[in-house]
Amino acid sequence: MIQIDNVCYSLSGQQILSQLSFTVPPGQTFVLLGSSGCGKSTVLRLVMGLIKPTAGQIRINGVRLDEQHKNRETPPMGMVFQSAALFDFLSVYENIALGLRKKGCASEAEIQSRVARELAHVGLDADPTFLAKFPAELSGGMRKRVAIARTLALDPQIILYDEPTNGLDPMMAKVICDLIVRVHERLNVTSLLVTHDLNTALRTGNVIGLLAQGKILEQGPAQTILEQASPLLHQFINGQSTNDPAGIGGGENIGSY
Repeated sequence: MIQIDNVCYSLSGQQILSQLSFTVPPGQTFVLLGSSGCGKSTVLRLVMGLIKPTAGQIRINGVRLDEQHKNRETPPMGMVFQSAALFDFLSVYENIALGLRKKGCASEAEIQSRVARELAHVGLDADPTFLAKFPAELSGGMRKRVAIARTLALDPQIILYDEPTNGLDPMMAKVICDLIVRVHERLNVTSLLVTHDLNTALRTGNVIGLLAQGKILEQGPAQTILEQASPLLHQFINGQSTNDPAGIGGGENIGSY
C-alpha cells in the first residue's frame, strides 16, 4: 500500500505539489494522469525517497518512509524508468542478473533460471543470441520489456512506472500496457504509474487521478472518469493547460517536474 497524506513539495521557492493526498490499496494500479510539468515525476521521486517532502507524510505498507530510511530499511519496491535505464555497457542477461547478484542469489544456475523466467513473462525468448545483445541493439519496445523483466526479477511488492509508453508507437504502447495488466493480474502487485497519455491510463489503471495545480483535482475508476468526461478532462484531452490561472487550473509554469 502507498499512502500520500497532504504532501507538499517546493523547489527554489516554487511550489510543485500542494497538499497532495491519495492512497494506492494493495494489489491496485493507480495512475497519475497529467500534462508535462505537473509534478508527476516528482511524486515518484518522493515515493522512492530520492527527495523529501516539504510537508506531509508518505507511508509504504503502513510505515512512514522517513522511518524506514532512518532504520536503513529498503522499501519492497521496483522502478521501471521512462527511458528503461538499462546499462549500455551490460548485455541483456547482465542487466537483469545484476540486481539478482546484489540480492545474493545462491548460484549462477539460479540466476540463469530467473532471467529466463522473467524474460518469458514479458514475451521475450532467453536464447543466447538475445541474452548477449546490448541495449543499443534493441528496439524501444524490447528495452522497455527488458526493464520490466529486470524489475520483476527482484520480486517487488510495489512497482513504480514512469511514462512506460513514452516514445513508443501506438501498437507497441498497447503491448506494454497489456503487459503491465498481465503483471498485475499474475503477481497482484501494488502499482503507481504516471503518464500524460490518456489511452495508457485507461488501459492500465484501476483508479485514475488527474493531477494539476500540484494536487489531484479528479479521481475515480477508469471507466467512470471516461464516462463522466468532466470539463477538466475535456480541457486535458483538447490540449488546454490545466495550470492556466484563468481556467480550471491555477498554477504557474513549473517546468519538467
